[in-house]
Amino acid sequence: MSKVVIIGIDGLDPLLIDQWKDSLPNFRSLYENVSEITVESTFPPDSICAWASIFTGDNPAEHGLIENIDYLSKKASDNQDKSAHIQGKTFWDIAGDKGKTVCVINPFIAYPSWDVNGTMVSGPVFEGGETSTYPENIISEYNLPPLGGMVDFPEEKTLGKFMNSAKELTVNLADVSLEIYKDKNPDLFFLTFLTLDRIKHFFWRFTDKNDIYYPGNNSYENVIKDFYSIFDEIVGSFLRSMDDDSILMVISDHGHRRRCSYNLNLNEILRKKGYLATAGSGPSMMAKKLIEKAKVVTLTSLSNWGLQDWIYKIAKFIPNRKALKKSTYLIDQKGSSVTLSSVCGTNPYGGLDIKTTDDKYESLRDSVIKELLNINNVLGRNVIKWVKKRELIYCGRHEKRLPDILFELDEEYGIGMDLYTKPVTRNYTHKKISGGHKREAVLLVSSNDNTDNIQRPDSIIGLNDYILKLINS
Repeated sequence: MSKVVIIGIDGLDPLLIDQWKDSLPNFRSLYENVSEITVESTFPPDSICAWASIFTGDNPAEHGLIENIDYLSKKASDNQDKSAHIQGKTFWDIAGDKGKTVCVINPFIAYPSWDVNGTMVSGPVFEGGETSTYPENIISEYNLPPLGGMVDFPEEKTLGKFMNSAKELTVNLADVSLEIYKDKNPDLFFLTFLTLDRIKHFFWRFTDKNDIYYPGNNSYENVIKDFYSIFDEIVGSFLRSMDDDSILMVISDHGHRRRCSYNLNLNEILRKKGYLATAGSGPSMMAKKLIEKAKVVTLTSLSNWGLQDWIYKIAKFIPNRKALKKSTYLIDQKGSSVTLSSVCGTNPYGGLDIKTTDDKYESLRDSVIKELLNINNVLGRNVIKWVKKRELIYCGRHEKRLPDILFELDEEYGIGMDLYTKPVTRNYTHKKISGGHKREAVLLVSSNDNTDNIQRPDSIIGLNDYILKLINS
């Protein structure tokens, strides 16, 4: 039997590990033992969806958690509902049921903690709340930092404070987790860090000379690389503390590099094609149209002037701002045959919901897919990478929670929701959040006879089975 130590790092990117491997000795020591460190993330490659698949081995249509996180918000709702989808089905639950002792610290969305064969410590998803532990006395035995994700939402003037808080949280979590690991010596140990993903969202443009908002030489130039070095040291501290027969895994839920610079305004494209209907008529409709155009002009101007922080300061005082942001106040949901799915965000991964009777459903899906694939010809540029019916991507009992049509754009384009505007516009949120998720995730494993004999998965969906095979090997 092998003991397994798993370090999960949200947003850890295989391309960046490869780029910086000469400065990352502990990652490199794992890297040299395998021919490939990349595994495919879920579609979409969002943290809730991806970690749920890692925990359970279910694809998104099976576990049903496809909600994306709005990183311009401080809150992700309904922790209890998310946890109910995975409780009892995770790799640590299955290992515990087979008699393996487990220790699980900060598993994303697995909140509150539940009974396990060992120790579980978790926090809420991107919102303030109490740390939850099983057994309860763990919280009094160790000096646990805040768990569940950072709730800070930095302005440019507070980025330094945000960075230092993220470093402190990362180091403190690593230190106390190593202490717990040594004390408990479980058969299966799993620790998750969420800070790297947040750092990349807000600091990418300061580190990437090809980013449209790269400010030139600056004090944040090496922030992301420095965090990779911090995690390299954390990996080294666990490697030095492990028995020779133990196996170390480093995994991520998705990659993370530059976010899209442009938006493909699909609401407007659907409206012009007659699939999406607008709400109201006469003076009421004219007023809404003027509001929409004023919104686009204002946001674009503030973005061009470098005043992104003001966008979010102003937005807090706007009634029903989510409807304004997504232009849903303008859309006649009942009168529209095709609408953007709620999983869509300002990223290349999205879907469309078909709203029609059963006898017209397939023909409408076929027509819409053809229209989307033709966008490249209309625009004279390769914006659409692929478009498929959902069942060609994932099948499962929660399949209907997925959009009827799934698609992926070129990585330079995100999904725009504005109406009465050009088909392609500059992403006016890029300067605020310049890092974005990618479908390349990480799987690094220390080598021994057991790991060499077990087939490595191609996707993070296969990690659950892979982990259970390793611990039983």
